[in-house]
Amino acid sequence: MKCPVCGAVYRPRKGSRGSIEQGNHDHSGSSSSLTCRRCKADLSDLCRLSDQAIWYHKQALDLCTQGRYPEATAQNNRAIALYYSNADFHALAGKLSALQGEFPQAISSWQQALKFDPQNAIACNCLQVIELIGKNIRHC
Repeated sequence: MKCPVCGAVYRPRKGSRGSIEQGNHDHSGSSSSLTCRRCKADLSDLCRLSDQAIWYHKQALDLCTQGRYPEATAQNNRAIALYYSNADFHALAGKLSALQGEFPQAISSWQQALKFDPQNAIACNCLQVIELIGKNIRHC
């Protein structure tokens, strides 16, 4: 995620909730407040929104494994609404659309995932499969 004030990128450190790595942001010492090291903006609300989006996404993944695709789609859409630029959320949206037979929407979601992360493995692989299927259908 990026600081909405100055655009600095931050990532939580592995194993320490709320602390920040790579020198772009720093934990302020309080468990409820994150501040951007560059501009000192309070990022705690943004982090809470991100955490909520990740929770919705995890719920969607769980529902997907249960075959409850419409419910999974609703949860994943909530995640996207809170954190639109997360490629993994769009990749899952594509998978859920494909599983429900909505291939144009699936392709659109995978393409959106690649806009945010050109290396997203799920989106890359799924689009390659769709392309191969399309080529095989044209040759029949």
